[in-house]
Amino acid sequence: MDSLDLTLLKRDKAELRDYQVIAAENCLKHNALVVFPTAMGKTFVAILVIAHLLNQKKKSLFLAPTKPLAMQQADRLKDVLEINPEAVQVVTGEIQPEKRIELYNNSWVIVGTPQTIEHDVLSGKIKLTDYSLIVFDEAHRTVGDYAYAFIAKQALAKKIKVIGLTASPSSQTEKIMEVCNNLGINHLEVKTEKDAAEYSNKVTINNEYVDLPEEFKEVRTLLEEILKETLSILKENGFLDSAALTTHKGKLLALRGKIILATKHDPRAYQALSSLAKALNLVQAIDLLESQGLQSLNEFLSSLKDRKTKTKAVQQLIDDFRIKKIQTITSTMLEKNIEHPKLEKLKEIISNSTKSGQSVIVFAHYRNSVDSLQKELNKLPGVDARIIVGRSNEGMSQKKQKEALDSFRNKEFNVLVSTSVGEEGLDVPAVDLVVFYEAVPSEIRLIQRRGRAGRTRVGNAIILVTKDTKDEAFMWISKRKEKKMHETLKSIQNIISEAPQKKLGEY
Repeated sequence: MDSLDLTLLKRDKAELRDYQVIAAENCLKHNALVVFPTAMGKTFVAILVIAHLLNQKKKSLFLAPTKPLAMQQADRLKDVLEINPEAVQVVTGEIQPEKRIELYNNSWVIVGTPQTIEHDVLSGKIKLTDYSLIVFDEAHRTVGDYAYAFIAKQALAKKIKVIGLTASPSSQTEKIMEVCNNLGINHLEVKTEKDAAEYSNKVTINNEYVDLPEEFKEVRTLLEEILKETLSILKENGFLDSAALTTHKGKLLALRGKIILATKHDPRAYQALSSLAKALNLVQAIDLLESQGLQSLNEFLSSLKDRKTKTKAVQQLIDDFRIKKIQTITSTMLEKNIEHPKLEKLKEIISNSTKSGQSVIVFAHYRNSVDSLQKELNKLPGVDARIIVGRSNEGMSQKKQKEALDSFRNKEFNVLVSTSVGEEGLDVPAVDLVVFYEAVPSEIRLIQRRGRAGRTRVGNAIILVTKDTKDEAFMWISKRKEKKMHETLKSIQNIISEAPQKKLGEY
């Protein structure tokens, strides 16, 4: 194998690190999955390989899951490669089919969204055999029926080189295996936060704990009473082993398919299906109370009441005297301006941070919380908070998202309040501080959120945690999963290095 040819790399635009060159050379020899922490330059590894192949007059296809991310990666390629900018083109579904064919034929590097590329492969508009390399950004998405999996299968069948890029593949061995097998990976390039210390800015993570007020606990007790009764019905009908309140939402969601199948031969299943829907609403209500606050809970219960067509489960719930009591309690407390202590803690954090000129992203899981947090934060002196949310349910178009992010990048405002849409797939600027309004149970989301800080300077992340609630459990779960992810990657890396000629699925 020839050594890496970087003739087309603009040296004044790129800080070339030894580990990136080594990783790129390994990517030339293998189908590789590059797992680097944020800000360690995993994208740049792929760019080095693309630069090498361009010298050999070979084309590359770079896949990114969203249009904003595709545009970001295309800009990066144009910025660091000594080629005509017209040689790098972005292809999305917004471009007319005839124009896409023209771009495929006349460009050296295509940066495309996977759904569009999948469609064009199936319709014959693009020939994957024209490309010597396909890069899969956010490669942990190469699972199930996502378009990445289809494109990867086509690439492997045609013996096209593959590079996967991710900061967070998963903590589960089977999921990492699925990604690796789908991409035909026979080499892993893995770096940890410890490896990154020399090259990237440290991100300090702190947990800020708050106590759940007694009034909140009273409301929770009432919700748990109804939930316990509902879970007992599912247990009595043979659909649950235990009616314990610790039964998590994932288990209940998984139960739905089992109950639907049972309706064909067991009349009790219809009651169970109604009980399941009721239980899921109660779990949601408890989660909102513990992690978000009274306003969120009140809005949720009101939304159930305001539905034009109500299922039996919803009707039973809103007719329950305890739900009526809860709504009275929450309304009274809100009139007295009693809210979740997280809100005051967040205001304190934001006020102190913005006074020192810091830029901040606040992540909140629920759309309603994003709206209410923006409203509350904008009451603080010196704070200009704006939001970014997804496109569903009359949200923000990609154009509006980009405008908001560009304004944030240009320091037109200092606090961005975001749903999970800001975790991945958007070109979110680096910030000084990331605040998690609630803990997340996913190592991928933990890594993605945290990675928004410290890209260009030392950063901080703060997780707001309500003691003795799911918040606290989720915090430990995500940390444990992240630790397990690194252990799993090391184990898989060892397997591949011992027998690189075998596919992972054979072990």
